[in-house]
This record gives sequence, C-alpha cells and structure tokens, in this order.
Amino acid sequence: WWRGHGLAVTDAVFASRHGLLRRSLSLVPHAKVQSVRLAQGPWQRAHGVADVHVDTGANGTVTARLRPAEEAAALLHAQAERSRTGRRDALPDRWMA
Repeated sequence: WWRGHGLAVTDAVFASRHGLLRRSLSLVPHAKVQSVRLAQGPWQRAHGVADVHVDTGANGTVTARLRPAEEAAALLHAQAERSRTGRRDALPDRWMA
C-alpha cells in the first residue's frame, strides 16, 4: 500500500500523489505555500518514516507521506526555502485572476 505514495518537486511546484487503484495528484505552486511541517507518530518513528505537510490557503493541505525520516527533514528545510524565494519572486498579478 505504501507504493501508492509519490513525490516530485520542481522549480515551480510541489507535487504529491497517492492511491493505488485510483490515483490522485496534488500540485502546489511554491509561492502559494503558507507553512510546512513534519509529522511523525509512534508507528512511523518505529519504522523510520515521516510525513511532510504543505499547507496552502483555505484549509488545503498536500502531504508527502511515508518518506524516510532523513529525507523528510531535508525536504522540510528545502521546501521552506523554496516557498520563501517563490513568494519573494512571484508578482501579485500572477496569482490574482
């Protein structure tokens, strides 16, 4: 079941996929990210994995699930930096439509 989770990060977006039979892909532009957090419960800690949650506006959250703990920590810091630079470089008219 863990094979149904995927992750891709480009210069423009954070993309997360989940589902085996019915796949769902979520894309979040870096400039729209409001916060990034790491979550690790007792079961995940025992297995050395963690989830990275990328929060967007309007109570939206995209989750990169079941990543190795070291990779999740690195992803957390890298995504925070990409979000900062994405907000700084994005023009307001790009997102206001």
